[in-house]
Amino acid sequence: MDDHWLPYSAAALASGAVALVLGTLSLPMSSDDMALLQSAQVEGGRWIMAAAAFFFCAVGMGLGLPTFVYTLPRRGRRFGYAGTTVLGVATLAMAAYGALLVFFQALAAHGIIDESEMVLLGQDPGLRGFTLVFVGSFYLGEVLLAVGMLRARTVPRWVPVLFLLHVAMLPLTDLVPQLAAADALVVGVAFMGVAVHSNERFQLARVGREH
Repeated sequence: MDDHWLPYSAAALASGAVALVLGTLSLPMSSDDMALLQSAQVEGGRWIMAAAAFFFCAVGMGLGLPTFVYTLPRRGRRFGYAGTTVLGVATLAMAAYGALLVFFQALAAHGIIDESEMVLLGQDPGLRGFTLVFVGSFYLGEVLLAVGMLRARTVPRWVPVLFLLHVAMLPLTDLVPQLAAADALVVGVAFMGVAVHSNERFQLARVGREH
């Protein structure tokens, strides 16, 4: 099987992981609608940087998803295909999320929306449905991939454990938004772990073929 693409895919996955952490840390960590609105009004650069980071993350992770299939050659392969497909939906939604951040910041900066309209936005069925698809596909993809990696045993156990830990932290980040930083670091390290160990496996296999 020709797998010369793996180092590039792994590098894209690692870059997407870094962008995911950067984008998450760039946004204000608050559940207060007024605080978010004020931040968008006076910290426009921060929101634009976050939007760019999420878009770059979507591109990097989209190109890096085949890395997961490489790490699951036999056992766990079905979970790998299912997980990459579901996570692929999340990467598309992440690009759309970046665009929404730019749009929201522009509306806030020009005074087109206020706190009462923020409440209405939170109740909009279309926006709530998009959020459900975005968040749900991301976390479901993580679970499927983690199960596949635990079955395959081709990466260190701490990698899938971090993915499962990230999923388990979801209720806590809803209650304590300040935990979003730790949450982002957990999943970022997990994605980096997949990228690094899959590339190491590829390099060892190539050396073996040459000898």
